Amino acid sequence: MKKFWIVLASLALAAVFAMPAAAVDVKFSGEFYAAGDYYNRTGTTKADNSTAFFHQRLRVQTEFVVSPGLSLVTRFDALEKIWGDTHWTGTRGNSYGRESNGGWARVAENIEVQQAYLQYASKVGNFTVGYADWNPWGTTFGDSYGADAIIRWILPVQNFFVGALYVKTHEGSTTYKNPGLNRNDNDANLYALIGGLTTDKISTGLKVAYLRDASTKGLFVPGSNETNGWLLTPYFIGQFGPVKLQAELEYFKGRMEWDADVKRQRIQALAAYTEATVDIGPVYFGGLFAYASGVDAAKADKKYTGSNFGDGAGFAWGGVDFQPTLILWNENVTKWAGDFTGTGYGMKNAKLFQMYVGAPVKDFDFRLALSYARADERNTVNWLNNPKNSTYGWELDATATYKITNNLSYMVGAGYLWTGDYFREKGDSKPKNIYVITNKLTLNF
Repeated sequence: MKKFWIVLASLALAAVFAMPAAAVDVKFSGEFYAAGDYYNRTGTTKADNSTAFFHQRLRVQTEFVVSPGLSLVTRFDALEKIWGDTHWTGTRGNSYGRESNGGWARVAENIEVQQAYLQYASKVGNFTVGYADWNPWGTTFGDSYGADAIIRWILPVQNFFVGALYVKTHEGSTTYKNPGLNRNDNDANLYALIGGLTTDKISTGLKVAYLRDASTKGLFVPGSNETNGWLLTPYFIGQFGPVKLQAELEYFKGRMEWDADVKRQRIQALAAYTEATVDIGPVYFGGLFAYASGVDAAKADKKYTGSNFGDGAGFAWGGVDFQPTLILWNENVTKWAGDFTGTGYGMKNAKLFQMYVGAPVKDFDFRLALSYARADERNTVNWLNNPKNSTYGWELDATATYKITNNLSYMVGAGYLWTGDYFREKGDSKPKNIYVITNKLTLNF
């Protein structure tokens, strides 16, 4: 019997070594940055102290090309943290941040694998299956980086494309493993159809999505509910001579059924963005307007907000990728210094107006931007205490970027926020102004 197993093992090894070796090409890309920031205060009151620190991140994406049109893609971040910070986390809180998809800090302290998916270009369309970034669509407005479990199909037909998307952000069957509870229905899913046109000068598209988010349904904790609704997202990007035009709109309509008082609340949320840039050679200039609907506390039957689906802040908002200023709604402020403005990730409940001018000179790019922002609707903390004041303030930002090599650049910048009375609470003195001085070394490979 022993000889039989030896012979069988020998035959198995011979078969393995006789198999033709599969050729796999590996492609690497990514980014490393090291940045330093100084804030004159971490709040809007006189008692708030200043803060200064360095932080960094290494991001590596690897593509394993198995055969033409078929590949496996992975991405991880490493050592994303403040220099010398003894916390487990790269942020100032207990959780790591948006990229961890709900993971704890210790999971992401050194290496955090964020994406792993298969992509296949077939005769009937391009497929993506696995944990991938699905949120980017059209312009950067409304986009948020991250990864969720998806199945995506896109079929290009000449200059047109059509497709479908399925996203799973929460599975109740495995999340709540309690014999006395049945949480199989506590899922969060999104189903979408997309289509559009892409040419050398114009890119336009429409996404129609339906979502059901029951991840907290039946838990009877504050905020537990089930959300159902439709999301429409058209966009347009066009280049007309020296003028570039961009526009995107997000409209979400549905209902939210709360567990606490078993009532239904209608949801209607709107976000819009438009921008025009004129490039006349030695200088470029332009302006933008961005809008995200807020919550009107006086209307009990409506809630002007999106679902907490995937990105953690809902639909019909500015998104994390949209960062038109250095202070207001800038991810670096919230992630590394703390949410001392109270505006959080991404633009919400706001109207933003901005004008900017830039001058590329050899390997330098100088940019100056002036922004004005005000709240769209009441805020349950600040607005009700000061019902006549809704101004976030004015912000002036200046940046200079030097291209050291084709892959290495260095940026220095400064932003100054003249805080508005939106940040004033009852009995408080006038909110203090905030400024930031920043610099960043970036390597792309």
